[in-house]
Amino acid sequence: MIRFLLLAAMLAATLSADAPVWDNTGNGQLKGDYNFRQVLYVSDGSGTISQQIAYFGTITFSGTGAYTLSGSNTQVNTGSPVSIQPTGTYSVATSGFGFLSNPLLPGASVYFLVAKGVLVGSSTETTGARGAYDNDLFIAAPATPAFTNASFTGAYTWAGFLPGLAPATTADISVQLSSDGAGKLTTVNSSGYRGASPTALSQSFTDVPYSFSGGTGVITFPVSLLPLKFYSGPENIYVSPDSNFIFGGSPTGYDMFVGVRTSGTASVASGLYYEVGLDEDNSQLLTDEFGSLDTYYGVFNAFSGNILGHERLLYAGSSAEGTAYNSTYPSASYTGPANVGQLDPSATVRYVTGAGSIRIGFGIGPWLGIEVALPASPATAPGGAPFLDATGIVNTASSAPFTAGISPGEFITIYNGVGLAGASQDCWTAGPPYPKSLDGVQVLIDGIQAPIYCVGPQITVIVPFAVKDFPIASIQVINNNALSNVATTYVYKTNPGVFTVPAGGLGFAAAQRGPNLSLITPDNPARPGETIVVYLSGLGNVFPVNGQPPVDGGAAGPNGDTVISNIQVDVSGIGSTSIPYAGLTPGTAGLYQINFQVPPNAPVGSDPLAIVGPNSFSSQALLPVGNGPGADPAVPAMQDTHLPRLRGTIPR
Repeated sequence: MIRFLLLAAMLAATLSADAPVWDNTGNGQLKGDYNFRQVLYVSDGSGTISQQIAYFGTITFSGTGAYTLSGSNTQVNTGSPVSIQPTGTYSVATSGFGFLSNPLLPGASVYFLVAKGVLVGSSTETTGARGAYDNDLFIAAPATPAFTNASFTGAYTWAGFLPGLAPATTADISVQLSSDGAGKLTTVNSSGYRGASPTALSQSFTDVPYSFSGGTGVITFPVSLLPLKFYSGPENIYVSPDSNFIFGGSPTGYDMFVGVRTSGTASVASGLYYEVGLDEDNSQLLTDEFGSLDTYYGVFNAFSGNILGHERLLYAGSSAEGTAYNSTYPSASYTGPANVGQLDPSATVRYVTGAGSIRIGFGIGPWLGIEVALPASPATAPGGAPFLDATGIVNTASSAPFTAGISPGEFITIYNGVGLAGASQDCWTAGPPYPKSLDGVQVLIDGIQAPIYCVGPQITVIVPFAVKDFPIASIQVINNNALSNVATTYVYKTNPGVFTVPAGGLGFAAAQRGPNLSLITPDNPARPGETIVVYLSGLGNVFPVNGQPPVDGGAAGPNGDTVISNIQVDVSGIGSTSIPYAGLTPGTAGLYQINFQVPPNAPVGSDPLAIVGPNSFSSQALLPVGNGPGADPAVPAMQDTHLPRLRGTIPR
């Protein structure tokens, strides 16, 4: 779909008293008995794990927001057992994005996504009570009581994570198996990595027995008499109703594996995917005995040979709460740059895509970890009233997917839904202030009329600054007095997205050099040491000017409005030490800019440009950097008159 972002034009209500409530219209996506496994690793931030917990068995969802845990569930724990409440609550949006009360972390939540009936999640927003960092994974799939030995047949591949109390003993593994449907795995071939070693270890078996009863299975590996490499003894296995997805772990240990029925597919199909995973970076283990563990959940869009992803992650070693991490990486390659939690560009993940386009991955040492991504199930629009699909709410600059949330003052674009606006695109060209209604269309965010830039197949608005008052925002579209459903999203201090040329969030950053404001391109690259300006959306609240708060959709002052949050800039992983200005571009609404010095030691080439704010990390756009030192003229906050009109397609 075509998105109009008229930067040249950009540059030339009453708040509801009640806090928004999370959309729970998708609660029916979870109903009945599910097999589940949750693993929790309590880390001190250096990769050393002080406590390991595995909890698994049956969870029953009511379909209306309550769940019950089976009394026969099992907990294994290296510390004091955790007291488990037998009941809990959950809430699922129409998109499949939701949360449930965490069985292992009282007072915390598991944040999850539901796709193909499978729940994948992690508790990235809290440290819990047992240590500095609580990293966990929670996976559940509908119980399959009719599943038998004969049902389990053919080839599967799984990725497993085997934690150790120290990084040097932690391992991951890829297992390829073939089942005869009669209780035997005829072949089991595996390879994996332990600690900081970049050399793969292998382990192979034949005629490994398995047995299913009541829909759950046990694979019994031979007990090794030699130094243990990976699996030894029983592993519980759960299977999705379509038998395309498997997961599980040891009944007496703390590992987790995820797997797919192997179909030979080389890459993921285009579309939206829901993902969960765990990483441990042991690349510094040999030099400073430091490892870093993180768990994450999120979504990605696969398209045109690339993936645009967003994850919320808990990075043990950096932050004690969830951080938004936006990135891009290849989708078609067998191995490629790690997508989450790995800031070292040499980190790699090996991917296998199976039946149903389900993708799993495991890290190549010394970057260990596992992940699974399932194709999202599209929401069904009810007949009659306009329908707003939350999965189509994205950052206008970067196209960061909907789980990235929103921030005050951010430009967002809505491109999924039915009957939200007219068929033709209409954009406001008169510049700020932007109207609160255009062609009969209004957008309410927390009950406030959002300033509108464009309506049509894509609706682009500015998030009101008052959304900072609540952690959740409600979004609703009104089309000629017809109200859509209400979608909800999380609110964060910042959600940076860099505008690109061409538009869409991939490619080269919309950046200029002073004093002539020429556009930076591969033919006109930035120079190490010079100060440039980059344009973006989502830097959050700004300081009041002369005691006056900013006006939603109104033009920024002649000197710009400085952002409140501390912002950092990295070029190819090298931090800029000089950022003279970060704030709204003078005379504009919703457009932010950062003036920063390109690091003198920035490498020549198309360098990843990362923007870092409180609980946010965005590294999608590229910055061309040339040879030789550049001049460093003063580049004040400026009103741009040189950037071209940008048109782009939102990745779908």
